[in-house]
Amino acid sequence: MTRAPRPSSLAIDAYHLTTLCAHADAGRLDHRVDMAFFFRKLPAHRNFVLFCGLRQVIEHARAMALDADEIRTIETDPVIGPAVAARPAVLERLRGLDGFEGDIDGMAEGEVAFAGPAYRTGGEPLEILGRHVVLYEPLLQVHTDMTRSKLVETPWLSRINHLSMVASKAARVVLAAKGRPVIEFGQRRTHPEAAADASYAAWIAGCHATSNMLAAERYGIPATGTMDHFFVQSEERDGVPPAESERLAFRRFYEAFPEHAILLVDTYDTERGIRNAVEATGGRLAGIRLDSNVSPETVRRARKLLDDLGASRARIVVSDRLDEYRVGPLADAGADAFGVGERIVCSPDAAAGIGAVAKIVRNGYGRDTMKLSPGKISIPGRIQVVRYDDHDLLATQDETTPPGGTPLYHPLWRGRSPVGPATEDPATARRRAQERLAALPAHLRGPATDHGRPFPLVVSDALVDRIHAEVQAILGRDA
Repeated sequence: MTRAPRPSSLAIDAYHLTTLCAHADAGRLDHRVDMAFFFRKLPAHRNFVLFCGLRQVIEHARAMALDADEIRTIETDPVIGPAVAARPAVLERLRGLDGFEGDIDGMAEGEVAFAGPAYRTGGEPLEILGRHVVLYEPLLQVHTDMTRSKLVETPWLSRINHLSMVASKAARVVLAAKGRPVIEFGQRRTHPEAAADASYAAWIAGCHATSNMLAAERYGIPATGTMDHFFVQSEERDGVPPAESERLAFRRFYEAFPEHAILLVDTYDTERGIRNAVEATGGRLAGIRLDSNVSPETVRRARKLLDDLGASRARIVVSDRLDEYRVGPLADAGADAFGVGERIVCSPDAAAGIGAVAKIVRNGYGRDTMKLSPGKISIPGRIQVVRYDDHDLLATQDETTPPGGTPLYHPLWRGRSPVGPATEDPATARRRAQERLAALPAHLRGPATDHGRPFPLVVSDALVDRIHAEVQAILGRDA
């Protein structure tokens, strides 16, 4: 495995620099603050979120610095440049960045997270201002100085949003495949750097392999591939019938890869392609791939024809714009493996990521703080989340919780170095994801979304008291 290119610390929003200048005027540059990174609600068509992106967050944290060109970009901005020049302390801190410094606690890569209606320990709905409130489980809780807090929000959110989006979609496809291999094929549908990270997220979620050689080199993911229509059509020549040139293409490919020849049979006519594939290999082909007009019926017909031709050991690999809704019926029809591309990498039914945001939860004056906007309420202060068999408990950070649960938060970074699960290899995160997905209630594992029965979130009495106290402090009246 190799490292990705150095992530830029200038991949931030302009308002992070304008507000940093205003913080300097208020004397807050040395304040230390707490932030939570979370998603407010489950994305559409999702029963859970599979957390992914921690590895990329840690890579950014290690490399956090601004080079001379990036500093020059700030200094020459017509609005931000003069403001920074008038505040030497801001420029000094930006130039002096040398990696992240602070504490990060949160979920390990491959953990399952939820959001949804919150309930009190007695089972009654948790209400704020007369409304049943929807709460969430922070993915990361971060304690750092004011300058770094401004420079991590957007780059960390972009990584968490993208990789958790891909991992959550890939997990649904893998679950629908019922144990049959899923190969991620999606790199040509997005930017090359995003594609490598998407391959990583899909592999963490349980995909068997990727077609992306950069991801294989960078993350050690198994790479695999079949063949393309280009190769078949390259054998065409004047005076040679397409059926004959197709057989020749199959024979050449089989001779090059006798143990691994998965032959693409739908360039011209699928039934004829299957017959040519069997004839060209003496029935010894590893399998066929169907990539056009794929349906359960075409899979059943292909299986019968292969068996009738004496190639019963040949596997059927299917592709063609697959997702979790199509994979299940195709698996039932006899497909042996699935190549899934854009529907994992681009996740068109939840293309805006998981909706992750970051909010301050304790400010530099030591005050727990919350956002109270309707539909966008945030939880004040640092918390813990403990998972039980039938619910998750959200509690204050220091309270003692009932026995029998598993705490979901771990130390991930202390001072200037990653610790604990943040130092794991990808295979460990992949195993965790598989264990967590297998442990989901059956009604949350299937492709049907069931937000009418989400995994219950219960809020401890102590955390309820903290939330109500903050609401009262903000509004001057009871919550």
